[in-house]
Amino acid sequence: MTPQDFTRIVRRKVLSRKNYNKIFCIGYNKTGTTTLELVLKLYGFNLPNQQDQEARLTERCLATDYTELESFVRGYDAFQDLPFAQGQTYVAADALFPNSRFILSVRDPDDWFRSLTSFHKKMFGLDDPSAMTEQDVLEKLTYLYEGYSHVLKTRHLTTFSSGEAVVDWSKLYDKDYYVELYEARNRQIRTYFASAPEKLLVIDVTQERTTEKICRFLNIPEKFVIDMPQANKT
Repeated sequence: MTPQDFTRIVRRKVLSRKNYNKIFCIGYNKTGTTTLELVLKLYGFNLPNQQDQEARLTERCLATDYTELESFVRGYDAFQDLPFAQGQTYVAADALFPNSRFILSVRDPDDWFRSLTSFHKKMFGLDDPSAMTEQDVLEKLTYLYEGYSHVLKTRHLTTFSSGEAVVDWSKLYDKDYYVELYEARNRQIRTYFASAPEKLLVIDVTQERTTEKICRFLNIPEKFVIDMPQANKT
C-alpha cells in the first residue's frame, strides 16, 4: 500500500474522531519534527508549507504580535517548526486555540546538538560553526530572506545583565550554552502543562518503533498504528 492510499483510507475516520482543536508540534528543531510532520500528513491532517509559515509568522511572534498567527492557524489542522519550535509561542497558541493538543518532541541533548550543528554545516556550507562571528551570520546564513537568520541568532544569544539585554556572539554554537537553553525550554513546557497533562505528549520519536503513542494521544483508532517513519536524517 502506498502512503497516499493509506491516507485516503484513514483520513475520514481519523478526522471524524478528532475531539480537540489544533495540533502544535513544539519540540525544538532537530528533535524529529519533520518525522512528526510526515506522520500527521499520513493520517490526513492538513499542514501548511513550513517555509511560508516561518516567513509569515516567526518575526511577528518574536515581537509578541499574534494577529497574523491567529488568522493563519485557522486554515490548517496541525503545525511544526518555527515559530512553534522555539520560544513561548505555544502559550499564545494555547490561549488563542483552546482545547488544542501539543507534542513536545525530545531527544538526548548531546545527539540533538550534534544533529543541529551537522545540519547547519551541511545547509550553509560551514567548516566550524563555533568560530563564526556576527558578520559571518549576516553573510553566510542565508535563509528565507535577508537578515532572517541574524534575527533568530540574536534572539538565541540574548541574555540580561543588570536589567540590560546583552547579545553574546561568543556563545554562537557553544554546546553548553545551547544544551542549557534546550533543556530549560523543555522544562518550562512541562511545567506550563503540568495542570493539563491531557494537552501534552512528550515523545522521542527516535526511540519509538510505531506511532502507537501518537495515535493514542490524538484519538486515532489503534488499528491504524503503523511503523514509525524516519524523515530528514542528517
